Amino acid sequence: MNSTLRKILKALRSRLARNIYLWALMLYMVLNTNINNERELHYGIIQSPWYAPFIIVGTLLQAILLYTNNLVLAPRFLSRKKYGLYFLFAGLLVTVISVTYTIGVKLAGYHFDVDHVQQIGFVSAPVTKGWSVGDILDDTATYLAGNIMWVLIFTMAWYMNDYYKQQQLAEEARKKQTETELNFLKSQINPHFLFNTLNNLYGLALKKADNAPDAILKLSSILRYLLYESNVEKVSYEKEKEVIYAYIELELLRLSNDNKLKFHITADRDYSIPPLLWLPVLENLFKHGTRYISDDIEGAFNFVIANNELTIISTNRYKGASQVATADTVGGIGLTNLRKRLELLYPGKHRINETKTEDIYTISINISLA
Repeated sequence: MNSTLRKILKALRSRLARNIYLWALMLYMVLNTNINNERELHYGIIQSPWYAPFIIVGTLLQAILLYTNNLVLAPRFLSRKKYGLYFLFAGLLVTVISVTYTIGVKLAGYHFDVDHVQQIGFVSAPVTKGWSVGDILDDTATYLAGNIMWVLIFTMAWYMNDYYKQQQLAEEARKKQTETELNFLKSQINPHFLFNTLNNLYGLALKKADNAPDAILKLSSILRYLLYESNVEKVSYEKEKEVIYAYIELELLRLSNDNKLKFHITADRDYSIPPLLWLPVLENLFKHGTRYISDDIEGAFNFVIANNELTIISTNRYKGASQVATADTVGGIGLTNLRKRLELLYPGKHRINETKTEDIYTISINISLA
């Protein structure tokens, strides 16, 4: 779709266009009614040269009434809760428009049968031939009641439109706040990951391990992903899978015995998912499950997506409950951030469960992606 067509479609859906549609529809209904009445009852209205000016003036008066109310009085007074001033000026407006229309009807009555003309927004009613103040007020009463009704209807429409706008503004503010908080949390993830990984590289360097250069290359590829590819709302599962395995391989470089560490990453299709939800859980596994390098190293990590349900489960041994990184312990910034991110991204659509036995820690996260 080219830009010109998009502009045209946008213009056709604009507020101005909707108002034009409304008035065109009402004008069509009025003219069609008058034509049908003329065909059946022969009032002699349509043939009069005063008919078209009468319809045009009546329509303009109705438009002035409604748009002055909705574009001037309601925003200036109702939105600021100045109800007294609103009713004062709205009453004056309705009165002036009604009296003006009544005088116009009286004048047009000298040229054609105005008592049977249908007009936009105005009730069709007989008028007297008198021009005294009492006659004008009596004739105005009917139009005054009809105009009050129209003002009430359009004021309600203004209230609904204003409420919708306020909700949109509030929603945009919430989205911006959520986006700001998410960006802040993600900005904390990267330094936290880098801090842990540099500690691992430091250990390899102290031992002058042969796999230290390979570890640096893997760290470089992961940092490239963190800096340039993860700053989006969602990423491909397949890309996320590559980074998960790269991170696992980087962590395993410092372990001499990893036979009892199991990893399972799978999905029934290529989903679009928020980046790095897995990182705090996997960090926690390696930080606490492998703290003591011995034959007791044991842990499992599962990252599974099936039927729009993401499940992350991690289990590891640990030496004492105080060593488990939770939201309330020093070093638990990763899991704390994960909880906050999930509250913002999937409110009411995720569960986090933690269980601890004498030496086993398990965290399970379920997220509905639908």
